[in-house]
Order: sequence, then C-alpha cells, then structure tokens
Amino acid sequence: MYRKVTKLWLRVSVPLLAACLSGAVITQAAEKPAQPGDVSEVPAKRIKHGQHAKSKERGHMVVKAGQKEQAGSADEIAQLKKQLVLQQEQITQLLQAMNKLQEQVAATANPSKDISIPQSSGNAVASATHAAPQFPSAGEVASLSPVIPGDSVAVESGSASKLASRILPSASNAPQPVPAQAEKHEKLGPIATQDIKLGTTFYGSFSHYGDTGYAPAFQDSPTTQLGPGNSGLNTFEVNRAYINFYYTPNEHVTLRITPDIYRQSDNSYAFRLKYAYVDFQKIFGKGAFKDDKITFGQTTEPLVDWEEALSGYRYTYLVPWNYLSLSSTYSGARLRGPIEFNGKEYLDYDLGVFNTASFHSLETNDKKQVMGRLTVYPFGTTVDRTGLGFTAFEDYGYNTKLPSQVSTPLNRLSLLAHYQSHDKAYQIAFEYQLGRNATSTGNMFSGVGPAAGSLFSTLAGTALAGTHTRQQGFNVFGHARLGHSPFSLWGFYQNFQPNTNFQPSSVGLTDNPLDFRRTVGGIAYKVTDHFDVAFGDQNFHWVHPQGRTGPDTNGIVVWTQFNY
Repeated sequence: MYRKVTKLWLRVSVPLLAACLSGAVITQAAEKPAQPGDVSEVPAKRIKHGQHAKSKERGHMVVKAGQKEQAGSADEIAQLKKQLVLQQEQITQLLQAMNKLQEQVAATANPSKDISIPQSSGNAVASATHAAPQFPSAGEVASLSPVIPGDSVAVESGSASKLASRILPSASNAPQPVPAQAEKHEKLGPIATQDIKLGTTFYGSFSHYGDTGYAPAFQDSPTTQLGPGNSGLNTFEVNRAYINFYYTPNEHVTLRITPDIYRQSDNSYAFRLKYAYVDFQKIFGKGAFKDDKITFGQTTEPLVDWEEALSGYRYTYLVPWNYLSLSSTYSGARLRGPIEFNGKEYLDYDLGVFNTASFHSLETNDKKQVMGRLTVYPFGTTVDRTGLGFTAFEDYGYNTKLPSQVSTPLNRLSLLAHYQSHDKAYQIAFEYQLGRNATSTGNMFSGVGPAAGSLFSTLAGTALAGTHTRQQGFNVFGHARLGHSPFSLWGFYQNFQPNTNFQPSSVGLTDNPLDFRRTVGGIAYKVTDHFDVAFGDQNFHWVHPQGRTGPDTNGIVVWTQFNY
C-alpha cells in the first residue's frame, strides 16, 4: 500500500516540478543584468566622431528600436511574472493538499501511531515524515532552477512552456495508473462486468383433500392429484422453482434463460427449459412506442402471463384458459409494448406468431398460430395494469398434427373488463371465454385415476367428439387488502361449458356431464416484499354429474411464494 501511494505521489510531483522550474527560469531571466553586446547598452562613444549625418541618424534609429524592443520584452516579462505568481500559489496549495493526503495514508498504515506534520509559514510547505518522501516547497523548487544563459534578455512569448517541455515531460505524458474496474474488466471479460441479473421464483404448498374425483389438476404439472376413492390425501409439493438469468449487454438487448421443474415419468423432479428468448428494446425512438419490444425465442404468449400479473395470485390458482388448454409458453416471435401519450399509458398490445405445440411438446405441424391481445385504458394509467381497463384476446391456430394429417382449426377468445387501484391493493375482473375446438379429453383430467378412469375417458370423448365443438365460460376474480394491514382477501370463480354443441339426449343423457364450476379463495399475508403466504379452499364441482364423472374434488391448502 505504501509503495503504491509513494509511486503515485512521485508521478504527480514530476509535472509540478516542471512547472516550478519553468517559473524559475523566467524569473532568473528577468533579473539577469545586461551583458556586453546588448543593443540597449551601446554607448554613444562607439559612434565615431565626425561620421556622416546619415550614419548618425541610422545609429539613433537602431538605439530607439532596441529600446522599443526592450520595453516590449519587459511588458511580456511583467505579465509572465504575474502568471507565475498565481501558478506558484496554486502549486503551494497542491503541495499542501498532498501532504495532508500523506498524513491520512500514514495514519491508515500505522493506526497505532500519531503522525504530526508541521506546517511552515510563507512559501514553505509541510515537511515529510518517515512514512513517505518529503515534498519540496514552491520556493525550494524555484531555488533549484537553472539560470538562463546570458545571451539575451528578451524572452519570446511561449518560450517558458517550450523550455519546460524540454527539461521535464509534461503531466499528460506521465504514466497513468490503471483503474481497478478496468483491470477487473480485462481479467473477467465483458460478460462478467455488464448488467447481469439473477432471480428466483419458488411456489410451495401443503394440500389436504377431503374428496377426490376426476378433474383437471388445480396446479400445473408437478402437482399430485388423485382420482375418486382417495379422500384424505395430503401432500407437500413444490409447484414452481425458477432460476431467472438476465443478461443486458446494452440498453437495446436483453437475454433471458429460465429453467423450471417438472415431474418425470418416474415422478421425480427434474429441470427443463421454460424460457429462452432475446428482447430487442428501445428501437422505436423516444415517442409513444419508446418502451415497445421485439422478442424471439421460447417466450410467454400474450394472455396468460399478463392475466396472472393482473390477478396477483398465480401461486394459488391458474387463470381460465391456462387451466384448460392454453400453455403459458410457446416458441415464436412477438411485438409488444405500451403506447403512451403525455406520460400516460392508454393502450397496451401484444401480437405474436408461434408454434402450434407448447414448450413441453414437439412441433410436428406445418402450420402456425397467431395470438394477439389489446388492452385499452380509457382514462390512461401511470402504472401498468391499474385503473379501468378493457382487454380483448384472440388465438387462431390449429391442433398439432403431422403435415400428412388434417389439422383442425381452433379459436380461443377472451374479453375482460377490469379495475385495479394504483397501489394494487384492490382489484376485480370479469371475463368471458369463447372457444372452438379448444378443449380435448386430455384436458378434463390430469391426475392419477383408478382403473374405472377409462369409463370417464369414454364419457369425455363422447361429449367432445367432432371438429365443431364450442366452448363457453364466465369468470370473476379479484382481491382486497384489509385496511393498511398486510392481509388480503382474494378469490376466483369459473363457470365453464366444454361443448355447448353437444346433444346429451343423443347418447341417453339429460344434461352435458362435463359442465363444471371451479372456486378458489382465501386469505393472504404479505410477509415481506418477496415472500407471501396464503390459506384457503379449492373446489371443483360437476354441475350435472352423471355417475361416471365421480364426486367433486375439494381441499384446503397453504400456499407460499418467494419471488426475488
């Protein structure tokens, strides 16, 4: 530490010494008596008596010119002296500051010893201690300056700086220390010193089922859910375990990589890729589209992630289309972002083209699907997804088939009216769903069932047969904080008809056996900004049970969320 500081002082003192030397040079030159041969001291006796009048006149002109040149040089010297006085005062102040810095460094290196640095009066500068070499005062530096040879008194303008540059190197040419950050950048490379963000998301729960039946799983793939005859089932589960990696080499590009857990065929947890995409941002200037982005890769589609953020309770329930058939993640390309005017967001759009297969399936189709969402805030908003808003979503695509097979077209439509306070303490939303060929038999039960499950599969296959099925649903969800406390009440209600075109009487049934209602709700406690706990009930109810659908499914659950 001491050696590094000493080297730094020496580097600083060298250019200061040069400046002082140049000042002394000019001072010595100004005070040097005239030498023989100077034009100003030519005696009149050198002019021969009796010289021609013209020679006399020429001699007088030479003398006058010399006197005039001497006067001009004297003015320049006077100006330079004034400048040197100011420079010497600045040098004295710099030397005093360096001695103070020396005192601080010495105190740091030897904390148990008090180091006294006396200050001298006038031009004298603080004396040095044993911890570092002594800095000379401005007067001492000037006394060490060489004397200009006595061949001329007149000093040309700018000669002082030229002389100083010949004696010592300038400060700009002195070697500069390498900043620590630059040294770190050189060693670690660019990716280790740019904007890198790591995050994690964890969902965990404990569930106790009072009744079990055939039903879609309340949560996504890691969830364990059993069919009829397994009342009393209770289980601790990990429902989500994200590791979010973001890399932003500059303000226009962001890369995201996110693995997540799932259950393998042997029911063990394993990681698989959930998100892998690149955002290109700030590419539309600074106007209404300044925050819009273009995305390529395995990314979220326009509805599910947006609706989950609107509800704020993704860790407790799945939003309607995601519960039935629409995945949250597909591979494709998107254009999205808000449209702002006068500091307020009035429109938010998301448009993309994606594979027909989701992120956990193989794409075998020669077709693609198009999804789009448009949200309108009639009064504008300064916080995303707050205020009064109206949203429309459409998905037009095809069921995943081989190119040699016939792909059935499908549609998913959602219309929402929603309101959320700007502090997001209160929120309510109403949603209408309409679909065409958007639900299959596999979507109606995603748990582990008994052998009698084949009877349910037959029933579901009958109700969802054909290529002209029509789905319809109504949903309400919201939450409300209890005063200024960390507690909130929340709830979700869904009423869904998997096929309104089905005629039950054609197979001897009185009503559609697959119509259902789903309710989830409870109370939540925000422990910190990154940790939440919720307690509540979840229930799946068949509206028209036909025997083979089994009983309802219900349970009490404790949900946890950690998001950082």
